[in-house]
Amino acid sequence: MILSSEDKETYIGNFTNSAILDTFGEKQAPAPSNTVTTLSSQIPLGQYLFQRIITAGTKSIFGVPGDFNLPLLEYLYEPGLLKQGLRWIGNCNELNSAYSADGFSRYSNKIGVVVTTYGVGELSAMNGIAGAFAENVKLLHIVGVAKETDSRPDSTNANKNIHHLIPNLKNSNFVGPNHKVYYEMIKDKISCSSEWLDDINTACDQIDKVIKDIYKFSKPGYIFVPVDFVNKLVNIKNLIQEPRISMDTCLSKPSSQVTTEITDLICKWMYESKTPALIGDVLVDRYGANKNLNQFIKQTKMWNFSTVNGKSIVDESNPYYMGLYNGKEGVSVVIERFLQCDLILNFGLDINEINHGHYTFNYKKDANIVEFHPDYIRFVETSTGKEKIFNDVNFVFILQELLKKTLNNNRLNFKYDPKVKAYSSDEVYPDVIDTDPKGKQNITVDYLSKSLPNLFNPGDVCFSETGAIYFAIRDMVFPNQFKYMSQGFYLSIGTALPAAFGVGIAMQDYPRCHITDDESIPINYKPRLILFEGDGAAQMTVQEMTSMLRYKVPIELFIWNNDGYTVERAICGPTRSYNDIMPWNWTKLFEAFGDTDGEYSINTFIDTKAKLADKFEQLKKKKERNVIELMEVKLGVLDYPKQLQSMVTAMQSKH
Repeated sequence: MILSSEDKETYIGNFTNSAILDTFGEKQAPAPSNTVTTLSSQIPLGQYLFQRIITAGTKSIFGVPGDFNLPLLEYLYEPGLLKQGLRWIGNCNELNSAYSADGFSRYSNKIGVVVTTYGVGELSAMNGIAGAFAENVKLLHIVGVAKETDSRPDSTNANKNIHHLIPNLKNSNFVGPNHKVYYEMIKDKISCSSEWLDDINTACDQIDKVIKDIYKFSKPGYIFVPVDFVNKLVNIKNLIQEPRISMDTCLSKPSSQVTTEITDLICKWMYESKTPALIGDVLVDRYGANKNLNQFIKQTKMWNFSTVNGKSIVDESNPYYMGLYNGKEGVSVVIERFLQCDLILNFGLDINEINHGHYTFNYKKDANIVEFHPDYIRFVETSTGKEKIFNDVNFVFILQELLKKTLNNNRLNFKYDPKVKAYSSDEVYPDVIDTDPKGKQNITVDYLSKSLPNLFNPGDVCFSETGAIYFAIRDMVFPNQFKYMSQGFYLSIGTALPAAFGVGIAMQDYPRCHITDDESIPINYKPRLILFEGDGAAQMTVQEMTSMLRYKVPIELFIWNNDGYTVERAICGPTRSYNDIMPWNWTKLFEAFGDTDGEYSINTFIDTKAKLADKFEQLKKKKERNVIELMEVKLGVLDYPKQLQSMVTAMQSKH
């Protein structure tokens, strides 16, 4: 491949001649100042790493500086990289960095990147990385580690205990530490791909492998970078031979023979079906197939359902949307409709106790089921128990083929009950009547469940904490092109606030990238970012509110104040002190976090239905969205939705 001069500058950038001091004050080789123009040319490893991240589609890097990653971070400021839009997003702590990178990836479907230092930094981030692994989120964790020369068995420092590194349990004064102890903690456990760079000649290949694996598996990956490696020179041939890495380039396309066999069988079952149903689950989003799936729904006019973790992937404004199916924990009218269906096409399924109603998914007795997964396509005849599975086939290619040429819509012969209309959230709360026409009554969860959908506009973006309100949101109906996110399976409270910050950064880098139909959302409409956060969860990661100010992320932040851990109160100990928290004056926080003059935040306390309805209307119609709006909404301590009670009952029945 031959690059133009402009392309060469894109890959190489311009470097200064200033030497970088390593963590122990020793000078390393200065970065080269000349632009490289040949396959044999070399650049520092630190530049290569960040250049590769850019060519993989990511612009913003989250993290916290530490002594073992400082030389690497210096390369963020090289002119060639800055010109391409690369920027550092500093968080308040490493856990929040991981959560922010998680949110960045959920919104953009790019790789969220977090940089930490050895031990103290990387271990703090581990919970966030584990949550991303559990929920199939694409993260890259770069860890700055001690010198490669110090970790060699023959090194004079091999038996020395290095800071940030834990010593051996026994004989630690005589036997050196395990430099890779943290690497061994995560490898093949919360990482789909982990590389410790210990040979500069293979380092570029190792970096590329991890990035490709992250896209392939949609899971986190790790790169451990020794502090003395970042200024060592590496060859640029990978950047020239493979200028871009994306999900499309990382997924293996099945053979035409296998594709034909699969699609022919799907079409046969669809032509025979009278009442088919489609489920849109979370892996559809992770593999970038939302647009194709909704096009398939529009083309076939099939009944369609969402799942807990797949909420908003299916366009819920379509006339064939029948609600969220969650087994026996779902809404009765949705269950009734689902059990009428004789064919289930389950796209992007992710099976776990939350997403499958504690394993209570049921089907019509004679239904056929097709499971579309990134690793396989599985056909099941429930009437006979027969099944056929095609391994190593990613569903995105099968969906593309069905849309392109395989499916003949004229042969579809569906016979749905004509009396059944599209699902409405009114079917969940038909008996909620506001007996106070002046709206002075206290706000209840039932009232929120009815009124929250009125807050949203088509094209808006929402992240919800896994608090009490989260369980009611699943049965609401969202408008067209609405993007909803939550950590619905791993359920680490405190995730949402820094994750929403990461979403906001991604919305700056990739404006409107979640909108797959630009014609349906006015081009001059700037989608809002809305965060639903519980008071208990917010106290865990509240520091990142200052980052919202620092990086000018406009957001509508609702703090649901119900005096503590309401989800836990529903499970056990409703009046116990362990479910209590210290009350805060939430509307004063942004002043303490840096907005001393109130120029970038508007703070409102809301304790009645009338005030909340007015605020909803104001936010919905607001023209300028360039500040943070914080709303502290007062709720009852033990007021929680019936969906939460259903889950608690299911949990307790297992014990």
